[in-house]
Amino acid sequence: MLGLIVSTVVYFVASHYTKRWLDDMDIPKSFTRSTAIFCFALIIAYASAALVDWLFP
Repeated sequence: MLGLIVSTVVYFVASHYTKRWLDDMDIPKSFTRSTAIFCFALIIAYASAALVDWLFP
């Protein structure tokens, strides 16, 4: 249960910071950009959930 909560929070944080990073680089908003943000945030969220599950079995 802890992994689910942590991964949900991490997903939204990673999504927010990735959007800000791409805005600073002046990357135009498009479907490809949205997909990249989703994939990056999802990978980070899965990794954080795996780390929590590994540290707190």
